[in-house]
Amino acid sequence: MIPASIKRLDYRPIPKIRGEIRALLVVRNEALRLPATLRHHRAIGVQRFFVLDNGSTDGTLDLLANEPDVHIFATAESYAAGHWGVTWTNILLDEFGAGHWTLTIDADEQFIYPHYEELEIAMLCRYLDHAGAQALPCLLLDMYSDRHVADTVHDPSAALIDTCRYFDAGPYRAVRIQQCPYFQIYGGVRERTFHAVLREFHPPTVSKVPLVRWQKGMRFLYSTHTLTPVKTSSMLAGVLHFKFLSDFHDRVVTEVARREHYASAREYRAYLDLSQEKGTVGFFTKDSVRFQDSAQLVGLGLMRSEPAFENSVRLTQAARAPQQAAGGA
Repeated sequence: MIPASIKRLDYRPIPKIRGEIRALLVVRNEALRLPATLRHHRAIGVQRFFVLDNGSTDGTLDLLANEPDVHIFATAESYAAGHWGVTWTNILLDEFGAGHWTLTIDADEQFIYPHYEELEIAMLCRYLDHAGAQALPCLLLDMYSDRHVADTVHDPSAALIDTCRYFDAGPYRAVRIQQCPYFQIYGGVRERTFHAVLREFHPPTVSKVPLVRWQKGMRFLYSTHTLTPVKTSSMLAGVLHFKFLSDFHDRVVTEVARREHYASAREYRAYLDLSQEKGTVGFFTKDSVRFQDSAQLVGLGLMRSEPAFENSVRLTQAARAPQQAAGGA
């Protein structure tokens, strides 16, 4: 049951379509990133979006009002008091995600997986069902440009990957934990950059479990980093993370003042300290890697496929080949 503190803002019907792939986002002032994020997930086959807004003032709600596949909710409650959005996420997933494969992401995140360029997410989910998996873990890959963050200007009509195409190929390390999925991954550009200047910096967790066949009573525990026990796939997908655009410094100043993010916005404070010390912040180095495709990430060990999935992809491609040839004739 949805509490009175969460208001639904749209009147679009929500059809009961078996097998519909659904996405859930909690957002605040995301008009710059949301258009590209919605386009990306539609392109891979997400069919319906549930977006909870937490006090946007930048036109985010107006943008969403024109999206026919988006259902809009709003709350004025404290983000921190809502366990950094986890409480709201679990409520909406129980209400609208039960029985569906659901993708829980942020507005600056884009979910990818081996062969995502050619294989829609419904086929991936059918494979996971066949394998008996209820969830798919991911590596969160921070993306950045070859310019200073302040100069990384993004056009909302463009793809985010065209604005921020680079990433750190390593090092990354996995640490065993007691909560599902029983590991967390650390490393990447934020650890590299912030730890070099701030010895007390606590590295962010760069693993998530965003894709889940949701059932009522499941719970995310700490963002989508951990959840109540489910059977996870041995595959490892990816989430491309587009935080570092030209608006980031202003967002940092705002969030440090609000103190609504985890540990009183600890990571935002680290970035603010870094920018005050160095003046300008950029992440590009000679070791930065330009993103190409999912096969590249599998080859680098940043995503992981498995033989049965690869065989499923080959069978799907073979079945589609005559149809594609007929269509091109």
